[in-house]
Amino acid sequence: MTNEKILYRKTRDIGEVFGTSFTFIKQNFKPFYGSLLLFAGPFLLAGTLAYSYFANAAGISPYSYSQNLGNNIGAFFGAFAIAFSVLMLGISIYTVTLNKALIVNETQAQGENLNTNLIGQNFFNDFWRVLGNILLFSFVFVVVLAFFFLLIVGLVALFKIISGSNVLLIILSVLMVIAFFLILFPILSFVPVAAIFVCQRDRINIFNAMGRVLSYMKGNFWYTWVFSILALLTYTVMAFIVQLPVLILTAISTFSRLGTTVGQGAGEESTPFTLIAVTVICSLIGYMVMAVFYLMCIYHYGSLEEKKEGSTLIENINQIV
Repeated sequence: MTNEKILYRKTRDIGEVFGTSFTFIKQNFKPFYGSLLLFAGPFLLAGTLAYSYFANAAGISPYSYSQNLGNNIGAFFGAFAIAFSVLMLGISIYTVTLNKALIVNETQAQGENLNTNLIGQNFFNDFWRVLGNILLFSFVFVVVLAFFFLLIVGLVALFKIISGSNVLLIILSVLMVIAFFLILFPILSFVPVAAIFVCQRDRINIFNAMGRVLSYMKGNFWYTWVFSILALLTYTVMAFIVQLPVLILTAISTFSRLGTTVGQGAGEESTPFTLIAVTVICSLIGYMVMAVFYLMCIYHYGSLEEKKEGSTLIENINQIV
């Protein structure tokens, strides 16, 4: 029996969005994850290895005790920049591949199977467009975030001058932090994922794409907020389970090193190969788990889009009739 074709542009409630995301993975497991690993895997692997190595060398990993960071801060910063750039390149390729899988699947006829060759067609046309827009969005986002941070600091300082109360200042600061994480952060986790998808699908710039996403969210803000909270919780639990072996091995390594340091004195430490290998493997699996969150966001956006466009189409038909 042929599986029913899964379309992203279809009205769904939150439960259906979650179920559809897992069903899509089940139906297209090999070509979907195979493409992610083939195109983005080498960059994600290289970036993760480089970042882990330099984090350990810099003494900022939980299982490293380097005392020479201050003497090599310039070299470490450069190394981190390279590792971070490779990792971001991998994430960009990852995002383009995931989006392309959904776009290709949408255009296929019932019964046709998704495959890596179709996902790879004209890949670099999509990649350069998406990469440029991601970099542009990241720059603007950092600038806007810095502006709001300075604005909040200014408002807090002004409030302190007016009220003269440290207690009220602390309460105001806590409320601002809570408001950001409880209200804005879930929405900020959804909008960029959906906007990058729209940017790639419709070949428009990221700001037009964000405007389109926000327009479809109009009247569905709190509905989207609830969805984002549930999607983030689901992803967090899955990511924690994936990273559990790393946390356990890190704790074992840390306590064993502390025991060695106490018994023999401080000395140069090295990260166990097993821990590095497990960290890399779990990180790659973590990226595969992250695909579930991306799918949820895109299917939710598709639902909002269809709900809005479907209603508009019905209204136009009614006017003609």
